[in-house]
Amino acid sequence: MEWLLFILGGASIGVISGFFGIGGGIVLTPVLLILGYEPSQAIMLSLMLTLGSTVTGSLSHFRLNNVNVKLAGVLGVFGVAGSVMTAPFVKWLDSINGAATVISIAYIAILSWFSYQFISKREQESKAKGKGAVPVIGYFTGVISSLMGVSGGFVMTPLLTKWIKLDLNKAIGTSISAASIIVLSGIASYMYTGESLDYRHGIVLIIGALFGTPLGSVQLKRFSVIKVRKMLSFMYMTVAVSVLLKMLSLSAVSFGIILASVLAFFGILIYSVQQERSLRQMR
Repeated sequence: MEWLLFILGGASIGVISGFFGIGGGIVLTPVLLILGYEPSQAIMLSLMLTLGSTVTGSLSHFRLNNVNVKLAGVLGVFGVAGSVMTAPFVKWLDSINGAATVISIAYIAILSWFSYQFISKREQESKAKGKGAVPVIGYFTGVISSLMGVSGGFVMTPLLTKWIKLDLNKAIGTSISAASIIVLSGIASYMYTGESLDYRHGIVLIIGALFGTPLGSVQLKRFSVIKVRKMLSFMYMTVAVSVLLKMLSLSAVSFGIILASVLAFFGILIYSVQQERSLRQMR
């Protein structure tokens, strides 16, 4: 039963990852912390799942021509630098029992900010930052990846659309491709610091993600850019609220909110598929 739950969890997170280009760790890390995992262990498992989902997601987006290869390479290189420098810091925080608090605060602050950016009416008025912003985005993503156990796609995707002015589909494909490089370096960095890895659960999560991520990538074309932005903003805010509730020792409520948001997301996808089938039958 345990293996089935991990496979279903990996598949569900994989669909979300492929659809939004966010790697999946953004959901898994808070869930693992709620379930009682140590911060470093939660981050390692999340990075392992994220590696599987980002690699398969990258292949899907390559086929859809959604990847700027040169840009993804630059983001990946600078992301590795940020990731390698952050892993020892998290291990130190873990040793003084401060990692969970720092990770939670990072989740709440960053997700709330990006959620606001996606729904802000002023976003379209912002000016492009130019190529000089690309290394900054990559390095910042690497730091966030190793600190929170995520791919960093949730950082790269909005920044690439806001600062570099990439089309949303291109931003998602490019960010998930760059994230593959960053996540691999994060796993290697944690293992170098002596952190053990739960290979069994990690592999089962990846197996689930291998099925889910391509499905999420394909579903993206069914939705308008505005719709995707609203859904992504809602997902960010939901996770931020759930993390806050976990800090207030309301773990059951926190887990319930995440579960409800995931079910709502899949409900929207299913409804979209049914609507498209109905339109085809009418024709």
